[in-house]
Amino acid sequence: MRNRLLLGIGTLLAIAGLTLGTPAAVARADTTTQTGQAGAVTIKATWQGVEAGPVFTMVLDTHAVNLDSYDLTQLATLRTDQGMEAAPIGWEAPAGGHHRQGTLTFPLTQPNGIPVLTGETRQVELSIREVGGVPETVLT
Repeated sequence: MRNRLLLGIGTLLAIAGLTLGTPAAVARADTTTQTGQAGAVTIKATWQGVEAGPVFTMVLDTHAVNLDSYDLTQLATLRTDQGMEAAPIGWEAPAGGHHRQGTLTFPLTQPNGIPVLTGETRQVELSIREVGGVPETVLT
C-alpha cells in the first residue's frame, strides 16, 4: 500500500526559487506538512524550507506499537523527479514509545557533488519503509 500526498505547489516553487502572489512564508505554511498512514502508525513530515535544505521534522504516532525501534536513517529515502535518490544522514529523535518526534536530515549533495534538490526539482518523494507492517509509505 502506498500513500501518496502532494507536497504542495508553493513548496515546489520555493525549491525552484520562484514565488506565488503571496509571501513565501504564507505559501509554505500550509503546504509543507504531509501526513500518511502506515498501518496503525501515523507519519507526519514537515519540510523545514529552502534555507534548511532537505530537512524534515518527523512525527510518528500510534497506540499500537513501540516506535523507538524505528531508525529512519535505515528506513527512509528521498527521491526527486530529477532522478536523485538520497539516504538520510541523520535521525535525531529521543525515545518516545508511542509518540516520537525528531529531525530527519538528508545531504545537500550526492557523493559526486551534484545537489540533491535543484531549481529544476518539481517533485520529491519521502519514502518510509517497513513502518507499521506496511512495506512502503510515500509522501509526495
